[in-house]
Amino acid sequence: MTREPAGDAARKALIDETIKERRRAVLVINKRSRRGKELHAEAERLLERRGIDLDDRFSSPHQRDVCGGIADAIEAGHRLIIVGGGDGTLSAAFSHIAKTEAVLGILPCGTANSFARSLGIPVDLDAAVDVIVSGKVVDVDLGRVGDRYFSTVASVGLAAKIARHMPRLLKKYLGRLAYPVVAIAQLRRFGAFQCTIVAPGQRHVVRALEVRVANAPYQGGVAVAKEAGAESRDLVVKMTTGRSIGKLIRVWLRTTAGLSVDPEDVMVLRAERFSIDASPRQYVSVDGEAYIRTPFEASVAKQALLVMVPLDNRELS
Repeated sequence: MTREPAGDAARKALIDETIKERRRAVLVINKRSRRGKELHAEAERLLERRGIDLDDRFSSPHQRDVCGGIADAIEAGHRLIIVGGGDGTLSAAFSHIAKTEAVLGILPCGTANSFARSLGIPVDLDAAVDVIVSGKVVDVDLGRVGDRYFSTVASVGLAAKIARHMPRLLKKYLGRLAYPVVAIAQLRRFGAFQCTIVAPGQRHVVRALEVRVANAPYQGGVAVAKEAGAESRDLVVKMTTGRSIGKLIRVWLRTTAGLSVDPEDVMVLRAERFSIDASPRQYVSVDGEAYIRTPFEASVAKQALLVMVPLDNRELS
């Protein structure tokens, strides 16, 4: 954990004190997230029962409207913005809430909830509300691809194929089990690619099966890059190298099981920014959404987001 200047600690302490004295918030929920529609009314009830006055509440199945509700709340000067949704919802919200004095409260309503897991926020709704009410304010890093922030991982390879071909209904009904189902289907048409990675003082050209640029450990609800941390002030690139699909399957199985991976199967790099290209060109999954293709640049946005985390989380301050 990076030691922070005393001024930053005092600023966060003041913000923390302010939102806990006011006990006021705006609640914004993406009803299209896996549990958003189901948990909306319960979230309101739990927050109000815990003494949080909701100055406004907004829900929509459309991500654009959800982001508009967040932007309006910040423009109106609200300090605590509670967002219910999955990683895609949060990723889209960062363009409005990052680098502001507003604090994000997270209600994990998605499938994987990787960002919440990376911050130690429980996926149980009641426990997540407790974090918002009794937790602490920290400032964490975000990744950045182009003009868009991301919270956890930007990946090239099988994860991007899964993101592109994931049926929404399959994800809704199977939850995290949908990921291995789609992965098995996509392996038949998946192959290695040549990857060029450039960072300050580094240049690597490798044959790769998977490339992950991680700001935080979790992707798809699994700790795929334990070397990464939301307060590390850099990004981690973790690559599965070579040509063997069998190696990729082995790495995925061991990672999913929480076991260590053979160092010969992966390459790990750290830097504040990376430039990544691939031949043939590849799609890039950013927080679970494959909306760009290689080449791309990724960088760390240090201390970009104020967010509530559990009070006993000693890894974040």
